[in-house]
Amino acid sequence: MTRLTSLDVRNIPQTMKRYDLELREKTGCGLLEIAKDACRAEKNITGILRKTRAAVIPVTAGKGVIPGFCEAVAAILEYTGMKTFVTRGTDIAGIAEACELGADVIFAADDSKFVAINLATKRVVDNAVATGKAYVAALDRIAKGVEGREVLLIGVGNVGVAAAKDLIRRKARVLAVDINRRRLANLKKRYGNRVRVFYTVSKALLHANLIVDAAPARNIIKLNTINDDTIIAAPAVPLGLTKAALNRLGGRNLVHDPLQLGVATMAVEACTAWKN
Repeated sequence: MTRLTSLDVRNIPQTMKRYDLELREKTGCGLLEIAKDACRAEKNITGILRKTRAAVIPVTAGKGVIPGFCEAVAAILEYTGMKTFVTRGTDIAGIAEACELGADVIFAADDSKFVAINLATKRVVDNAVATGKAYVAALDRIAKGVEGREVLLIGVGNVGVAAAKDLIRRKARVLAVDINRRRLANLKKRYGNRVRVFYTVSKALLHANLIVDAAPARNIIKLNTINDDTIIAAPAVPLGLTKAALNRLGGRNLVHDPLQLGVATMAVEACTAWKN
């Protein structure tokens, strides 16, 4: 997972309502609706979330706790309807505390992994997978459907692979680009002619106006590669647009946040019944 900074997350608890309103203005639906769409959740998931107690556990391993991260995650979970608390203890002590205080689902992140674990069902939800699906769902809404349309996927790491899978499920025509050719080869091997591979972002951008930017790199989407019809769903941190490209694109054609869509989708997925 991309390591966020305290600057990325510090304002999330105070801005959830505004964020949800802006998301609704862009996509026509709110945060929880997009998360439900991403997970194909059952109709009663809202009621299930309200009955679920979630614990967010600070983890000190590796580079340590990001100030404000656990509080931001807890605020997002509260917004989905979950009853949420941040444990005072960290690491194993935090897990013990979560169980002692009756948590149904625990959320924890280290330098390489951010997961939700449903303690009753043993279901483990990876943030990378949830984020990939969430941004595809958001793009599908803002674009008024991706079926039959070419969608450029920039970056095929863990988030990108999850996004590719969901784009294909939604019957989009996937164009993929990554600096790692082995990743592209693996994606092509998995999905065959349902994926078209490119080796440079500039060439790939000539073929699509719908973009999922899942590459954690700055300034890879330039002004001359976008137009008035370009729509970007960008789970990547940092954002890949140059300042000029961002100004041209405008806020209405961009979905991007550090945590909200991914965490909300983790919550829904953790409480959703298994599907074949």
